[in-house]
Amino acid sequence: MTASPAPVAGRARRSWGLWIAAGLGLAAYGGLAHLDATAGTLRDGFTPRTAGWYLVAFAAFVAALWWAERRSVRLLWLWAIPIAFRLLLIPTTPTLSDDVYRYLWEGHVAASGVSPYAHPIDAPELDHLHIPARDLANNPSLASPYLPAAHATFATAALVAPSSPTTMQVVMVGFDLAAAGVIAALLRLAALPRRRVMLYLWNPLVIVEVAHGAHLDALMVFLALLAVYLTLSRPAGAAAWAAPLLLAAATLTRPLPILLAPVLWPRWRPAQRVGYAAVVVGALVPFGLVDGWGLAGDATGTGLFGSIRAFSGWVFNSASHEWIAGSFAADVAGTRLVTAALGAVVLAVVAMRARRDLGPASVLRLMAVPLVAYTLLSPTFHPWYLIALVAFLPFVVAEGGWRHWLAAAPWLYLTGALVLSYLTYLDPDRHAELTWVRRVEWLPVFALLAAAGVVLAARRSAAPAPVPAAAAARS
Repeated sequence: MTASPAPVAGRARRSWGLWIAAGLGLAAYGGLAHLDATAGTLRDGFTPRTAGWYLVAFAAFVAALWWAERRSVRLLWLWAIPIAFRLLLIPTTPTLSDDVYRYLWEGHVAASGVSPYAHPIDAPELDHLHIPARDLANNPSLASPYLPAAHATFATAALVAPSSPTTMQVVMVGFDLAAAGVIAALLRLAALPRRRVMLYLWNPLVIVEVAHGAHLDALMVFLALLAVYLTLSRPAGAAAWAAPLLLAAATLTRPLPILLAPVLWPRWRPAQRVGYAAVVVGALVPFGLVDGWGLAGDATGTGLFGSIRAFSGWVFNSASHEWIAGSFAADVAGTRLVTAALGAVVLAVVAMRARRDLGPASVLRLMAVPLVAYTLLSPTFHPWYLIALVAFLPFVVAEGGWRHWLAAAPWLYLTGALVLSYLTYLDPDRHAELTWVRRVEWLPVFALLAAAGVVLAARRSAAPAPVPAAAAARS
C-alpha cells in the first residue's frame, strides 16, 4: 500500500514561508561570500554593500521567526538551514574585524612556551617567532588583552591545525553550534518551545561574527551556557562541580560571564562558590606574579591587565556614554564611575531577586538583565559584544501573544542595526565614528524599551489581584 501524499503536501504548504526565508538567507550570505571573493574585503569602500547583504539576511531572520511562531517547525529549519548559512561564510577571509589575527599570533606564542602578556606584538624579543598573522594583528604595541582560557584555546588550535583564519573560524563555529545545542536543552528544561532556538541559530549577527569573524565570544557563551544548564538541572555527585568550573573557564575567556554569578551563586553550595573563585584567582595569579599585573605605573601595555588597562580608556559606539557625560558634565573617568555605579545597582537588584525560589524559565530570563545593563552601559560596544545577550533571547520571549515579544524587541532590532557601526571603516585612511549611526542604532532601542515597559506595566496592573488563601478557603 502506498502512503498518501497529503501529509507531505500539507507540510509543504506549512513551510513555504520558511523556504522563502531560507532562500533570502542563502542569497544574502552567498552575496557576502561573493563580495569577499571578488573584492577581497567586506570593509572599506565595500562596507555599504556588506551592510546591504546583512540587512537582507536580517529580513530573512525576522521572516523565519514570524512564520515559525504560527506553525510547527521541523529540525530542518531549526538546524540544517542556519548551518548552511555558516558554511557559506567560513571560507571568507575575516575583514570586518581583525581580532582573529591576534588569536593566531597569541596562540602561536603561547604554544611556543612564551607568555602573551610578557611582550607587545611588535617586541624585537618575539622576532624569532614571526608568522604572517603577526603583521595583520591589531594594536601591535600592546600585549594580549585576553585571559588564560582563551590562550589555552588559541594554543591548542595552533598545535593541532594550520595557523590560518579558517582554522579559527571552524573552531569557533563548532563552539557556536555547541552553544545552540545547550540553548535547545535549556528550552526543554524551561518548558519553552524548541523553535525559540531560531533566535540564536538564525541570527545574522551571530552567523557573521562567528563564521566570518571567528570571534572568541562563541567559546565564552558555550562555556557559560553549559554552566547554567548544569546548575539548573542539578546533577548529583561529582558532576555538580562542573558548573562552577565551567563558569570559571568562561570568565577566564572574557570577564563578561561573571555577571551571571549573582544568579547562579544562590543555587550553588558554599564549596562550589569557593571553587569558582579559587579557579579564577588561581589561573590569574601565576601570570600576574611572573609577567606583572599591568595595573600601575607606566601604561606599557604589558602584564596580565596592561592591555585591558589601555583599552579601558577607549570609547566607541556606546549606548549611553555621551548622554551620561553630558548629563553629569563628567570626563571619561567620571562617566565610568557613574556607569559602574548604575551597573552595581542592577547587579544588587538581580542578586536579591535571584534569592527567591524561581523556576528555570524565570532564572534564565533574570540572567538576561545584567547582560542588558552591560549592553547599555559599556563605553565600547562592537557588534560581537551582543552575542552573549542574543544567547538568552530565546528565554526572554514567553508564551502568550505578541506582548511577550516586547522584551526581546529592542535587542532584535539592535542585531540588525549594529552592522551600521562598520561604516566607521568606510574610509581606510580615516576611521571616524559617525554620530548618526550611533543614533540610528541606540535611540530606537531606548524607545522600544520604554514602550515595552509601559505595555507590560499596564498589563500587570490590569491583571486580577490574587485571592488571599483564607478568602479562597471560605468561598
